[in-house]
Amino acid sequence: MKLPEAMLRLLLFPGGLGALALGLLARGVAAFWGARARGRPAPAIWEPFADLWRLARKGVPEAMHPAVAWAALLAIAGLVWAASLLPWPEGHLDAEGNWIAYVALLAAPALARLMAAGFSGNLDAAWGARLQAPLEVSRLLPLLWGSATLPLATRQLELASQAAVRPLGAVALLLAAVLFLATLPWPLWDRDRRQAPLAGIGGRWLALYRALEALELAVQAGLVAVALRAIYLFPERYSWIALASAWIACTAVLAAFEASGQEFPTELTVRCYTRWLAPLAFLATLLAAWAGR
Repeated sequence: MKLPEAMLRLLLFPGGLGALALGLLARGVAAFWGARARGRPAPAIWEPFADLWRLARKGVPEAMHPAVAWAALLAIAGLVWAASLLPWPEGHLDAEGNWIAYVALLAAPALARLMAAGFSGNLDAAWGARLQAPLEVSRLLPLLWGSATLPLATRQLELASQAAVRPLGAVALLLAAVLFLATLPWPLWDRDRRQAPLAGIGGRWLALYRALEALELAVQAGLVAVALRAIYLFPERYSWIALASAWIACTAVLAAFEASGQEFPTELTVRCYTRWLAPLAFLATLLAAWAGR
């Protein structure tokens, strides 16, 4: 890949601004339809964009450690890089190891949020991080475990699948797509209120974490797209539909969460991740390993 094309992929699409816009748009559409489903006044679809712009123009609270901003910036850089690794357009992703890099970077937002709480100097944030840490870890468990289905079923480390998988492998990949949708980071968002990891963080630095949340959603939607693409549900020349389908599916799941009322107790959510989704991830990897023999 030539350098100008690589920079465009990194900064515009599928990484950078493209991923940020898709993530913010998904949040806006989900909030709109979730509110409509509950019969509440629906916010404007562009509200996440407006919030990000409004926060970016505000000052930073005093006595805030610079590590709070650096944690967000490093996580954002990692997710932008991960999004740029998506197989879009055709034939531009051939290097081995991209799957490993992509999956490893999925943990960056969780580390950034916990670091922000530790360096914010806010007691409420520190207490919130202690409460949220089990939620962060339990969500990553089925997500990272289930992502191992991709190389096992396709028998390669590249994100771009080069050969049709067996029927059993297709079932495993569908289970993986379900896992990726079920572990969307929705329960971790909008927790900048009292006793939350982002308590006390405001202004431009909170805008960084809002951007990080949008990129986190876009990168996980990209993982759903990779799973769908590997099953060869779409003709090769129209494989871009996999990314559109993944975005629609993620938005629909977020809208369903919004319509449910946005209140899931931490203990119940952790139990769901560890007792239900983690065994499902184990089953998906077993099926993928059997299919890829």
